[in-house]
Amino acid sequence: MGLIDEIRAGTYVADEPIGATPGRVATFAEAGARIAAGENPLVVSRELLDQAERLPAGELLATMEERPKPTGNPRGDALLGAIAEHLAAGVDTRAPAWTLEPSRFLDRFWFVSDVPGLRAISLAQSPVALKRRGILWPARSLARV
Repeated sequence: MGLIDEIRAGTYVADEPIGATPGRVATFAEAGARIAAGENPLVVSRELLDQAERLPAGELLATMEERPKPTGNPRGDALLGAIAEHLAAGVDTRAPAWTLEPSRFLDRFWFVSDVPGLRAISLAQSPVALKRRGILWPARSLARV
């Protein structure tokens, strides 16, 4: 039976996101632990962004309270700090102090996309919280559909 047939029959069950538990809010500290365990920082970050869109400001800020431990992945550490700062600014609040630690900034620019044609777009459209950490990822890529 194909996907369309399953949907029509009402038997289709969507795959759950990797590492996520429906109805449970993940914290930045938990996301850091997942990155430290070897998960892709982009996948983990996208899950944080997905849940951020549906959380009230108070709950969103609560996910950032506990400082994520160093992951051993400089890009992952910087990305967590950048996303926390970006989301805090979105609710007109100061980012947690841990986002300003030197390990939350990269020494070299990281173009998240390997597509050369997207570099100019990344330079122009990356949010300030990401740019100042050396992460070049357009804002529209942070919003999920």
